[in-house]
Amino acid sequence: MQQTQTMPKPPSASTAFSWEAFLSLGFRPFYIVGAAYAAISVPLWVASIIGFVEINGPLEGVLWHSHELIFGFAVAILIGFLYTAVQNWTGRRTPNGLVLGGLLALWLAARVLLFVGSGPLGSLGQILDLLFLPLAALGIAIPLYQAKNKRNYFAVALLLVLAVANGLFHAIALDLINYDSADVFLWAVDVFAIFVTVIGGRIIPLFTNNALGVKRAVRNQRLEDAIGLGMVLLLVSDIYFGMSYEAATLRAVGLLVLAGLHIVKMGLWRPQITWGKPILWILPVSYAWLPIALLLRAGALLDAPWDQVLAIHAITVGSIAGMMLAMMTRSALGHSGRPLQPTWVEIAIYYLIVMSAAVRVFGILLYPQGYFMVLGLSALCWVGAFGLFTIRYWGIVTRPNTIF
Repeated sequence: MQQTQTMPKPPSASTAFSWEAFLSLGFRPFYIVGAAYAAISVPLWVASIIGFVEINGPLEGVLWHSHELIFGFAVAILIGFLYTAVQNWTGRRTPNGLVLGGLLALWLAARVLLFVGSGPLGSLGQILDLLFLPLAALGIAIPLYQAKNKRNYFAVALLLVLAVANGLFHAIALDLINYDSADVFLWAVDVFAIFVTVIGGRIIPLFTNNALGVKRAVRNQRLEDAIGLGMVLLLVSDIYFGMSYEAATLRAVGLLVLAGLHIVKMGLWRPQITWGKPILWILPVSYAWLPIALLLRAGALLDAPWDQVLAIHAITVGSIAGMMLAMMTRSALGHSGRPLQPTWVEIAIYYLIVMSAAVRVFGILLYPQGYFMVLGLSALCWVGAFGLFTIRYWGIVTRPNTIF
């Protein structure tokens, strides 16, 4: 049922690391550092819990873990994707060369200092981290404005919302405001969910139809607009209510309606026709975690025997990370001149991230007494997925394009 291709031969043109190639387009540096950080940060977090390592930076404990999941790993991959996509959308260059290298250095320095920097070094890490998102947003704002590409201005606005959320995280760490970091994390996740909704709604039916040669996956613009509006209203609601249970019934009804619209949208794609093509099926499978998460949140608000945190992990691990790995593998292969044919490595990556989400969400529901065992298994699958990507794609993103 699944067709596994053999590993492609190494590029014949050059087998050496090339700074010129590495910094030629945003996906190259940011996909690889984001994936490597995803594979490293989770074990670091576990090691800090059991006392093997100590987080000495200004963000302590769970604050560091939640912050780095969104503003470390996820933001890096988002910027890599947007820099690559916006160049395609506008025909204008996004940051490359020394500018891209400077942004990469800024991101890396912030990650290191937020983990090990105490005192003035920790403060410097916070400053660098706060600078990254506004500067990175300029990298897409300028070409979008120059090309008058108004359709995609939303991406700049969402990056600025993330920048505000990042500022609140650091203000909480410094005790400047009395605000729950879990609430900030929630609406930062909502921003990524909007990206999944909009970008997924565009590319999944397009890629499906292009690959199969027939227009069997349908995209309904009115439905897309309704869901997009619903996701923005969800963000506004979560900014106001956070993780509280205020107006629980009304909010649960809204979540159920929104989940239903997402399910209808997916039904129009006819996702079953992608089975047998891993580079296709991973897209709707990852997207499906979004309505699952909305249903889980609605259930939690209606006093079901689980917490809203379970729904957040369905989005972060299943939908956001799954869609990221789907797009990272696809765009890295395509933009490096390689065929869009998954090897056993890509297929393993897809299965591992789906397993990580399924174990993290349904394992907890079915086997709550084995909480730490479930978390450990989910973490192993997560590390396996992003670790395999890092190993497999290092040679692809650091070398010139190759035509096979």
